[in-house]
Amino acid sequence: MKQAIVRLPWKPLHVYFIGDIQWAGDPKGVAVDYLKETIARALAYERQGDTVRFIGMGDMTDFASPSNRARLHAANLYDTALGVIDQKAMDLTREVYEFLKPTKGKWLGMVEGHHFHELKDGTTTDMRLCEMLGAEFFGTTGLVKVSFYWGKLSNLPLTIWFAHGTGNGQTGYYPLGRLEKKAAEWELVDVFAMGHTTKQAVEFQNKVFPRWQGTGSPTLSHRKVILLGTGGYSKTYVEGAMQGQIPRGGYAEQKMLNAAILGSPVLHAIPRRIHDHSAPKDRHHFQLDLTAEG
Repeated sequence: MKQAIVRLPWKPLHVYFIGDIQWAGDPKGVAVDYLKETIARALAYERQGDTVRFIGMGDMTDFASPSNRARLHAANLYDTALGVIDQKAMDLTREVYEFLKPTKGKWLGMVEGHHFHELKDGTTTDMRLCEMLGAEFFGTTGLVKVSFYWGKLSNLPLTIWFAHGTGNGQTGYYPLGRLEKKAAEWELVDVFAMGHTTKQAVEFQNKVFPRWQGTGSPTLSHRKVILLGTGGYSKTYVEGAMQGQIPRGGYAEQKMLNAAILGSPVLHAIPRRIHDHSAPKDRHHFQLDLTAEG
């Protein structure tokens, strides 16, 4: 697991989770226009003075699955053949970059998915995409602490745990079931996000913990935790789908998987400075308002 701390200004933050584009060069199989619309809606928040950031959930391209990569390694191909394969994999990566180019420099980080290519130099196409976008590459799992600063008085934290994910339950709430188990394991994490299933789902939890003062009864504090299934942009059913001369759909259609939920959820985090006029010297405290929508 890789961790990072990111310092951001004291103003509303909107985080979009983008992944499972699964670009293989066929514009019919990917909702490219909708992806561009999502990015445009996200960047509109900047024009009103807010902060926008993105998190990459993996499977940006659909070049090779783990079993495909194992077969390529076992084939013991010549260097020239490997070079041609690298070139094609990078062509797909550059095409995805063109879709995501408006987001450059606005990423909290990106994890890898199952579908990527390992290049001859030891890097992967996911790592190269991160370089193009100015994003930090987290590998399997990311843990990011966002710190909102009010001068030198307050460091208000927001912690996000994210991973590409695994499995593919048929119900729409499948990713939430996986994430509920993670949320039970981790303390002081505000948001858990998982991709892979192209299911977009949001669940809010209320964590309760006691604050003991002396020998008396505790006061109870509450903390919101948000679980997110992060959707995707790869279509399950494509009209007129062909493989060669055969009217044949892709993997998801062949396996009778549920139609993908296209799009990205967004996390809204608003730091607030709240005055307590009844307290001595007009004291104030800080709080972070969290919500999310699909």
